[in-house]
Amino acid sequence: MPHQDESPASKLPYPYQAPALAMNGQAFGPVFKGLAWFILMGLLVWFWRLGIDWPTRQGALSAVVWAMMAFIVWHIQRSRILLDASAIEQTWMWQRRVTLRELAFVKVMRVRGLEFLIAPRIYVRNLGGTFSFFYCHDRTMLDEFSRLAQALKLHEQRP
Repeated sequence: MPHQDESPASKLPYPYQAPALAMNGQAFGPVFKGLAWFILMGLLVWFWRLGIDWPTRQGALSAVVWAMMAFIVWHIQRSRILLDASAIEQTWMWQRRVTLRELAFVKVMRVRGLEFLIAPRIYVRNLGGTFSFFYCHDRTMLDEFSRLAQALKLHEQRP
């Protein structure tokens, strides 16, 4: 009986060879992270200088707004993206995961020259039609996602 390769990448319905070792990197770059922290701290200083009476409803609402922003900034700081032989995954406020086998479309969206400020995104659609996006700051991973997008496009154009 002939040997069959049972690795997840060998089962992909399109011509893409996933990296042998998992790739992972920061979802957001240092300038973007620094800007997020600067805005958060600037808002705190602004609230402080307004002389808000914190035990009031206005103070409570201001505290909730700041806490929500702090929650988002914390996740910007920690967020990572992973590409392995079976899926794309990102840690965020919630875990995002799309298996490579279910991919129908991938597009890398970035503003060249402003990638330090505008976080590049990987936009994906699965076979069920559900859209997701992932942030990725790592250039090597962005190139790999571009290669993945090209493989899907070639598969789509086959006769």
